[in-house]
Amino acid sequence: MITVQLAFAAALVAALAVTPKVRAIGRRFGLTDQPSERKLHQRAVPRIGGVALFIAFLFPFFLLFLLRDHSEAAKLIFADQRMPCIFLGAALMFLLGLLDDIRGGLSFKIKFAGQLLAAGLLYACGIKINLITNPLGGSIELGLLSLPATAFWFVLVINAINLIDGLDGLAAGICLFASLSMLLVCAAGGQVAQAVAFAALAGASAGFLRYNFNPASIFMGDSGSYFLGCCLAALSISGTMKGQVATALLMPVIALGVPLIDALWAPVRRFAAGQQLFQPDMRHIHHRIVELGFTQRKAVLLIYAMTIALGICAVILVHSQNETSALILFFMGAGGIAAARALRLSGLITVRKVSSWAWSLGSEMDFSLEGRFFRSQQFEIAQAASVEQLWEEVAKTLESLEFDRAEFNCLIGPSGERCFQWERGGMDVQRERMLRVELPLHDCGPDGTCRLLGSLLLLKDMGREPVGGNIFKRIGILRKTMISSLANLHGSAGGERGRTASHGHGARY
Repeated sequence: MITVQLAFAAALVAALAVTPKVRAIGRRFGLTDQPSERKLHQRAVPRIGGVALFIAFLFPFFLLFLLRDHSEAAKLIFADQRMPCIFLGAALMFLLGLLDDIRGGLSFKIKFAGQLLAAGLLYACGIKINLITNPLGGSIELGLLSLPATAFWFVLVINAINLIDGLDGLAAGICLFASLSMLLVCAAGGQVAQAVAFAALAGASAGFLRYNFNPASIFMGDSGSYFLGCCLAALSISGTMKGQVATALLMPVIALGVPLIDALWAPVRRFAAGQQLFQPDMRHIHHRIVELGFTQRKAVLLIYAMTIALGICAVILVHSQNETSALILFFMGAGGIAAARALRLSGLITVRKVSSWAWSLGSEMDFSLEGRFFRSQQFEIAQAASVEQLWEEVAKTLESLEFDRAEFNCLIGPSGERCFQWERGGMDVQRERMLRVELPLHDCGPDGTCRLLGSLLLLKDMGREPVGGNIFKRIGILRKTMISSLANLHGSAGGERGRTASHGHGARY
């Protein structure tokens, strides 16, 4: 236990000492993260904090290596042949992330290939998922599915930490508390090497958090998030937890519940919305909490509290009987729902939204290329920064719906009424076969008062292409999106609506 404490202290001191040096190097060479509409920070911040995390994590092992002839714990650690593989895999992920931090613009294919390479290396070293256990009893041998399950685990955890790194101190804090939770279980189970590694990881995260907490003076970057994710993924399955229930995988799943759920939901959400699966956005759980009115610090502290609670549940679950496990899982679910409502997070999880989403998915959600393009365009229209940009995106939508002509009269803005026109090239519309749709664009408040924002006229030659079954539904959706976007644009000129919508980046979408 003394070795574990010394590993934590050594990593903590190393992180506190090295991080300012790394921060200075980042500023000197311009390795900074610049502000943008997708990011919450307002100034350039060095983004190579992963270098400090990597050095701080390895420092305790360097000291133990020097003391290997005088410490039984050090001998046990370096006798475990899996530890060098963990170091190598983590180093590979660190270098991949650092390359992206320095050069920028690495495609998701290269990142994904690097993650699979690291997972394959660790799998070959014996760090693999052989079975999936049930906390209520029993287990399932994976057999040939062991390799894809292990690869999926590594990719999931690495990207979960990367995606959750959206607020100052969030990823480092989650890794700190998750590492401490798994440290307790490893220490109780006699896994010295894993316990020391988790202690070093926790110490490095805690020391780095001193400079990464809001307002952050340095970011961990992809080098840090990839490194932390790989360490957590590898260490959590590098040994079998001793106890009545083999919960080697269940433990980190619960302890890392917040980032894992966010990482699993993100591609589903983007696909349903017609967006690219790996396109960055502002719809992660930490962004949503900020949109609800929480400051960055309060949002981070809230997710810290969730992670600590889940970590405690995971530790108890490891040492519990089957009946107790079922009770813990039940209260975890009930507690999550109660906490969401008590903390005014019901806007994220409501029966109405879930049932509406399920109904749309089952009966009307169109996952064709055309349907996904239409939903993607609704996001672009909602995010328009000007009326001209809005009309440009509307025109793209109308062309995909095979309309022939359109006129848009806009009544908002300092320049008064403006008229925009669009038509498909080379189209000679026959008036006797024309479908004519006139849409008033009015915004109605909760008190029943309405204001006219403009009007939209759509023309389509019915003799050229048949009318699709979803066209009128999509016209209605387009009208609502335009009204919402126009109302925000009108309010941003000085009204209260605009000030509310612009709270935080992307809050109005």
